[in-house]
Amino acid sequence: MNSKLEDLLASLEALSGQHANETASVTAIETAAKALHFIRHIGRMNDFWEYDRVFNTEEAWPSPLRSFATREEALAWLGAQASVPYEAVVDIDGTPHNVTRTGRGEWIFIRFPSLAELGPSEE
Repeated sequence: MNSKLEDLLASLEALSGQHANETASVTAIETAAKALHFIRHIGRMNDFWEYDRVFNTEEAWPSPLRSFATREEALAWLGAQASVPYEAVVDIDGTPHNVTRTGRGEWIFIRFPSLAELGPSEE
């Protein structure tokens, strides 16, 4: 086990001890520790550390399938596709958008807010 994971698990154990009289808190902490053990067990710790590195940054956002200058160009491209992945992202004029279809088959574009628009992180 690497020292970064050992340190994290030790911190969770100490936190659990500090909240020993709070059953729900201890359960939540133990579940977090089990999740880390599971991630290690399935060989995905490096993926977890990379996710941790980019968490709450724009780098963590999905990459666009395609980029377009206008919404109309994006609509034309989407209309020509046999299928589009669930929660697909396209870039329109430098701004990422989730795209999805309504029950009537109309395309909806949901603009990603910038980190500035989301406000300061609570970290």
